[in-house]
Amino acid sequence: MPILEELQRRGGHGIVYVHVEEPRLPSPGPPVEEAVREEWLAQALKRRGIERLYRFQAEAAELARAGRNVFIVAGTGTGKTEAFLIPLLEAASRQGPGKVTGIIVYPTKALARDQLERINSYASGFFGLRAAVYDGDTPPEERQRIFQYPPAILVTNPDMIHFSLRRSDRFKQLISTAKVIVLDDAHVYGGVFGAHVHMILRRLKRFLREKPQFIAASATIGNPGELGEKLFSEPVEVVHAGPTRRARVYHVLLSPHEKGKMAETLSLLALLAKEGLRTVVFADSHRAVERLAIEARRHGLNVKVHRAGLLPEERRRIEEELKRGELDAVVATPTLELGIDIGSLDAVIMYGLPPTFSKYLQRAGRVGRRGGEAYVFTVLGNDPISAYYERHPREYFTQPPDPVYLDTRNEEVAKVHLIAMAQDAPYKPDQLDSFARQVLQGLIQEGLLRLRGGYVHPTRQGLRYLRERENIRGVGELVAIKVQGGRRIGWREAPQAIKELFPGAIYLHGGRAYLSLGIRGKTAVVKPLPKPPPYSTRPLYYTLPEEGEIHETRRVYGIRVDYLDLTVTDVVYGYTVEAPGGRTVSMHLLDQELTYSFHTKGILLHYPPRPSWSETGNAEAFHAVEHVIISAGQMVTGAAPTDMGGISFPSGHIYIYDAFPGGSGVTKLLFQRLEEAVKKAHDIVSRCTCEDGCPRCVFSPYCGNNNQLLSRRKATAVLGDMLKLRLRPAVPPRAGKPIV
Repeated sequence: MPILEELQRRGGHGIVYVHVEEPRLPSPGPPVEEAVREEWLAQALKRRGIERLYRFQAEAAELARAGRNVFIVAGTGTGKTEAFLIPLLEAASRQGPGKVTGIIVYPTKALARDQLERINSYASGFFGLRAAVYDGDTPPEERQRIFQYPPAILVTNPDMIHFSLRRSDRFKQLISTAKVIVLDDAHVYGGVFGAHVHMILRRLKRFLREKPQFIAASATIGNPGELGEKLFSEPVEVVHAGPTRRARVYHVLLSPHEKGKMAETLSLLALLAKEGLRTVVFADSHRAVERLAIEARRHGLNVKVHRAGLLPEERRRIEEELKRGELDAVVATPTLELGIDIGSLDAVIMYGLPPTFSKYLQRAGRVGRRGGEAYVFTVLGNDPISAYYERHPREYFTQPPDPVYLDTRNEEVAKVHLIAMAQDAPYKPDQLDSFARQVLQGLIQEGLLRLRGGYVHPTRQGLRYLRERENIRGVGELVAIKVQGGRRIGWREAPQAIKELFPGAIYLHGGRAYLSLGIRGKTAVVKPLPKPPPYSTRPLYYTLPEEGEIHETRRVYGIRVDYLDLTVTDVVYGYTVEAPGGRTVSMHLLDQELTYSFHTKGILLHYPPRPSWSETGNAEAFHAVEHVIISAGQMVTGAAPTDMGGISFPSGHIYIYDAFPGGSGVTKLLFQRLEEAVKKAHDIVSRCTCEDGCPRCVFSPYCGNNNQLLSRRKATAVLGDMLKLRLRPAVPPRAGKPIV
């Protein structure tokens, strides 16, 4: 462990905990001659060095041959691809050339193209059998060839299916013969993206000649059966490979102490680069990634950024440079946590704990795939979740993978796809379930759809609505980001855009800094800065909740909690300028407030206010409780920091809502697991040693009022009394000003 010894020698790094993961492979299965029914395929497997299948591969293949829907859960690099390819290629060879037998759906274009060579290395063993990629980067001449000579396996992504069903009759004819639909890396299909994919699969099934078989595969997931049934609207059989790892991996939790998370990460990255270890640094926001890359270059390191919002050809170039060893490191958002081939990695650095333990496992799975020792460093932050696991490190590594939350009844997503479905081909209302029929009626009343001859058709207004909502990775309107007098460099969803691109905001993109000049209509205009300024900006905003239908109510430690529909209005009225480390330098008010309203779902906790506290005292207590329950909620649901928003009132009303239009399902999971979240929240506030509030307990980087009106002590009292069932169940009327 020379790297760990060097860290210990240097001192000041605060190694909190080291978890050693020993190599272990899945249980062996039968030889390929016994497990594979086609001789040509058995020989193709042997050519790639596979003499024997693992037990889970043979089990998955048998279930697939029997026509069952299957969800395969297997670690990175252990052969889950072969588990679904073997039965798929066997079926394709029996169906014969000239027809699409299977559609393999990858979440990204890059991943689909990365897997094509592997698929064709097996398919080429049978004359005329081939796979082809059909996506937005497929040249016109290649598309023509695909339509004229259909491949046995079509490799694509959800975005392309969404687009092609609406625009191409030839595509609908091409996929009509498909018998098997495979979703690889299925753990990404949660939240809003998963709701979109659920609807896309429903639309796809309309054009298949027979009922398809579904296969999903994922490396890390806590609820594969539930997720599969929600995505496919069909029951699934789950096949587990068990815990797997090809190499010894050292998982290291680091507390930066006085150095700070940024400085600690840069110091560690410099050490790994000096030792010649190929490294990826993961962070969970494009802002953090851009800032890390800028600072790493200042320290003389050759690093590049890999994240969504960059042009596809730029991301591919960075992947190749990393694979060839031309970079010290790549600093990435989750875009690199999937199975894209970036060569053999020696180390991964997590800039803070990932949003979910499943994401941790996915990112950690990128190292040690070809044997040898590997390292996964997690640099803890100055935040409540880091503080909790610094006290309970073993609990972090012994927890199970998180469940993937998915709410298929997202009204905003359903609107998009009911219009898209009518563009695909007209349909009758009675072909829909009750939820979709209810959404349909609203779309007809809005003039976005119309009934003609008993069938639903899109209107011009509906098609325009659809064009403005092409992004299935989010929901709601998109705001284009354009350089002043120049080209578009990216986009943001409207709810995030007003908080990141208000006039005066510093916006980081592709390693460069821009000054936002403001949002005009659906376009944000930015001005390039000669170099990144030594400060950052943060929005000041408030949020107004409007309650809708209550779907469910229950008691949690005596407190009434509702799961309900909400209309949320964000109002950005100013911003702060902050020095490195988060110190506020100045505050500014906008000339004109920016607002955005959306419908979502959330929970409402009814706390009784303390008569002995003033209105300000109650505001401090419940604002802090709101912050810390959201932090604890991230741990029990596997939510990202920006997946939930919160609003509190001095009257004791606390709203925690899905931060995406239509809802994502995360607060429904929190509603179900609230007891666990309350216990963790109490641990966070009761064991912090600060005076009355700090970043390690109740402060939040996403607070709309600059972390004012917060009291750790009062939050400890409220949550402590809640756990002891001392709070009276009274429900007073909502009063006072909202605090976010």
